[in-house]
Amino acid sequence: TLVDRILGPKEQLETLRTNIHEVTEHVRQLIRVEAKDSLKVQRDYDPSLPEFNADPDKLTQALLNLVRNAWQACGAGGLITLRTRVLRQFTVGGNRHKLVCALQVADNGPGIPEGLLPRLFLPMVTGHAQGTGLGLSIAQRIANQHGGLIQVRSKPGETCFTMLLPMETQYANC
Repeated sequence: TLVDRILGPKEQLETLRTNIHEVTEHVRQLIRVEAKDSLKVQRDYDPSLPEFNADPDKLTQALLNLVRNAWQACGAGGLITLRTRVLRQFTVGGNRHKLVCALQVADNGPGIPEGLLPRLFLPMVTGHAQGTGLGLSIAQRIANQHGGLIQVRSKPGETCFTMLLPMETQYANC
């Protein structure tokens, strides 16, 4: 209950037709202002991605959490790549979807320790001394609210978080 209170209420999504590239560009601008010139952010967008029903404010929060973690991991002089792709006939959480938006945040940091990977999305789990351990939990909860999830793969020099968002379903408003 305490963790649920910290993570915020289980409020309903306020969905509207959303262009995922508007969300990614907004986050890219925010992180550029925060990082000043200490970080390079590349874009690799799939222009064929259609708009879909989503809560753009919550997606902005989830993506900002992922990008801030990437920045923290790779530090000054780091490189973050924001990538979008459309996946067809793809299974997310045991459900098959016609179209899925794959939104990736990749960084060139040192990677995530292997022992931390299985617990990474749990509240209060962090690999950073000043971290709260809430950013990834909140991002995963937002992805889940949209019927999706976040996956991670990591090795030294490359970590990639992929947010998978079904583009045609009704969402569980949890």
